[in-house]
Amino acid sequence: MEQGKSNPGEPAGRAGSAVLKLAADKALLIALVYLLLGLLWILGSDSALNALFTDPALVARMQTWKGWFYVVLTAVLLYAVLYRLLRSEASQLLRQSRQREDLSLLNQFRESIIDNANIWINVLDAQARVTVWNKAAEQISGYRRDEVIGGDGIWTLLYPDEDYRGDIARRVRAILDDGFEVEGFETRMRCRDGECKIISWNQRRFFSDTGEIGSIAIGQDVTERKRLQLELERMAVHDPLTGLYNRREFEALAGARFAACATEGRPFSMLWIDIDGFKGVNDRFGHQVGDEVLRGVAELLRDAVGESGIAARYGGDELVAALPASGAADARALGEVVRGRVQEAGLLEACAEAGGTLTVSVGAAERDGCHADLAALASAADKAMYRAKATGRNRVCGPED
Repeated sequence: MEQGKSNPGEPAGRAGSAVLKLAADKALLIALVYLLLGLLWILGSDSALNALFTDPALVARMQTWKGWFYVVLTAVLLYAVLYRLLRSEASQLLRQSRQREDLSLLNQFRESIIDNANIWINVLDAQARVTVWNKAAEQISGYRRDEVIGGDGIWTLLYPDEDYRGDIARRVRAILDDGFEVEGFETRMRCRDGECKIISWNQRRFFSDTGEIGSIAIGQDVTERKRLQLELERMAVHDPLTGLYNRREFEALAGARFAACATEGRPFSMLWIDIDGFKGVNDRFGHQVGDEVLRGVAELLRDAVGESGIAARYGGDELVAALPASGAADARALGEVVRGRVQEAGLLEACAEAGGTLTVSVGAAERDGCHADLAALASAADKAMYRAKATGRNRVCGPED
């Protein structure tokens, strides 16, 4: 217990001491009253007998009867007092027995609720050793409670990275030592089967009836929810067929890079790719083959552009690529790479009756005074692509061609 912090067990201890002192005071008072009454009875009765009787033998006999009367009277009073005390004690013992039974049932109910909860619940003592590990914790982590209870080695297994585990340990110590509470704190842990799961934690400190410190942690497995969230975020910015960025995300990302390159005085180029005869592919072989062709071209474009560019499906069979920090010559060279890879890929080889090789026409354009924004640059690349189609297809053209 830290200096200056109150112990919740202290008020209960003070109350117990006060009850014992009150009982001792009452017992002493009763004993003193009994002693006083006894003295008054002896002195008073002797004086009365000596005043009423002059015969010594009669006085002696009356004193004997007086003594027996005193013994019987005090025995009756003692019986009444003891009966009341013992009856009260028996009632108290019965109440305590019933309370213990109720507490036992309550503890069993609580343990049953904790053990059968569908969320992870574990309790730590002041040394961060596990004292409670419910079934959900077993199911999620893969580690049985008999492997976990009484120690802190489980955290090395769940968080094998020492630095990451150290950060979590410091947070737990802040909870135990300073009463810090966490809510919705997410950790990534490695389970027994090697699977990584994301757990969202709520954790707080508590004090037992005896003043001992501990913490209770409630964890929820949010791995699937996080996966779905990431998938939804990916779907919001990517084309579902090709996996490239969609038009909206492309315009946002490329627009930001376009402005940055303009501010820094660096070049910025763009490619516009169209599949030659794509409508004929759909008409002859069906849209399923057309989708496969489109995915194949998109993959070749993504690989050619790499991490330095931004590839997207702009619409239909038209694909685009933004090339920050690349001039016209580099853009045309990359366009030739894409064109050559598509021609060599043989994306229609499975269709024997195709009678030809799939090709693409590529337009390339660089930002200059005539293309002061992304829309103008896209229009220039689009026109260059149509020029490539008009001059024979399967080629790369720029605005000047």
